[in-house]
Amino acid sequence: MNYTEMRKMLEKMANESHRDFAKALISFEKGINDKEALDKIYQDFMNNDSISLLNDEFDYMIDELRENGQIKEIESIEQEDNNLVNVVGNIVGNVDVVERENKNGEMFKVVNFSIVSNDENGNKFYTNCSVYGEKGNIPKDFNQGDFVKIFGQIRTSVGDDGKEYTNVRVLSSKLLKAKEQMKENEEKKESVLGAIKKYKAEEQKKPLDKKETSKENER
Repeated sequence: MNYTEMRKMLEKMANESHRDFAKALISFEKGINDKEALDKIYQDFMNNDSISLLNDEFDYMIDELRENGQIKEIESIEQEDNNLVNVVGNIVGNVDVVERENKNGEMFKVVNFSIVSNDENGNKFYTNCSVYGEKGNIPKDFNQGDFVKIFGQIRTSVGDDGKEYTNVRVLSSKLLKAKEQMKENEEKKESVLGAIKKYKAEEQKKPLDKKETSKENER
């Protein structure tokens, strides 16, 4: 079984039951077989966005590769099974943080924002996203123009006007590159291009100067 076949199998397992998939992976990696303990660990994992199934060192390695241009995140929307979706794109508009009350009278926060991406034909596609509770700790600090990646479940509802609305309930999110970083990179590109153009212009001018000098010497 090669990498692609194994990845598809893992995706299928995660989509069929993310809970059992995560518990099995934790059990395999950590040697824990106590089912009650695994249930507790899984619940803590889902309640804390700072915990990942992979060691944090992987994030550092991935970020370094991304900064060096060795990983390219392409704006896209990838539909998976069970209405799960991966979205990569830029934050458009404002990020709104509102407080809601659940059935038990407890207050919780909801972070709402939109992402603009390009489809296969280059057409712009807007995705409305909502993040609930502690999972909103990361996206609440997103700013317009930030390049982000989210994973979530598509939810469809009918509004008071009778129209059908689609929203993605975000399960995990990541800031790939802040707007300021992208601006700095663009400025660096422009300065490099400017230097190249200046160098080419000087190189093109040199032969002309030499010809004029040689003509003067002939005279």
